Amino acid sequence: MADRNDEINQWLEENPLVLGGGAIVLGLVLIGSGVYELKSGVTRDKKGRVVEGQMGKPLSIFRIVIGAAVSAFGVYKLIT
Repeated sequence: MADRNDEINQWLEENPLVLGGGAIVLGLVLIGSGVYELKSGVTRDKKGRVVEGQMGKPLSIFRIVIGAAVSAFGVYKLIT
């Protein structure tokens, strides 16, 4: 298993557009999800349960922040 991971990591190192593009797409999905949940006022946790009120808003903001960080990593990988 470790040898397979080394091959994948080597391939991603040689093709940073794939890693950067994937990170940007994932970040945009997280940002979109967070904004949608923030506007609707209803957030779902990782198990699909509805989270409303005091805990829903911070969870949506957390998703937006993490999405921005993942997108920033993707841009970084595309530049370097």
